[in-house]
Amino acid sequence: GAVVWLHPHYTEGPPPEAPAFMARLAARGWDLWRYDRPPGGPVPPASPLTAWVDPLAEGTAALRARGYARVVLVGESRGAFLALAALRVPGLADAVALAAPAAHGRRADRQSRALADFAAALDRAAPDSVRRIALLLFDNDGWDPDPTARAALFRAAVARLGWDALLVDRPAAPTGHGGVQEPEFDAIFGACLSDFLEGRSAACP
Repeated sequence: GAVVWLHPHYTEGPPPEAPAFMARLAARGWDLWRYDRPPGGPVPPASPLTAWVDPLAEGTAALRARGYARVVLVGESRGAFLALAALRVPGLADAVALAAPAAHGRRADRQSRALADFAAALDRAAPDSVRRIALLLFDNDGWDPDPTARAALFRAAVARLGWDALLVDRPAAPTGHGGVQEPEFDAIFGACLSDFLEGRSAACP
């Protein structure tokens, strides 16, 4: 299979690296791909993300055309919100992991829009866009408008859409917006998340 890394927003240098847990999939024979986007300045509004949805879907279709039987997307922060927006595309991927999705910045006046756009993306999701989806939320995440509400929206959406789901909801560790990049994440959740994305039975701590 192919596992595609969708990185966070960044302003200079190379795109951010994939989290350590993805090496587990590589060790199991998955090929690691990246969906790189150019750097930017201040965090832009979420609406330009829609311009990236079609190229992402074309990319996953191209991977299948190359012979990959399975395609998995792993997105962090803005990359996760892009993957979330792309759930409107039928046949997008076999599985998706959304780590701390964010696309609106941390300003208080954008928080209600951030939650509304999260809900709208789930409302627009096609039932056959994926088979499995994981949502990773972290405590002390200043980019998260309302983790309790987002967890509830996620649970309702996966029940409606019939997807297999894994929710990591504000564990004791790691914490912060970049929690998926912390060594603790791989140590605690890396194996079970990799199992889930592969379609194996998995229960995380």
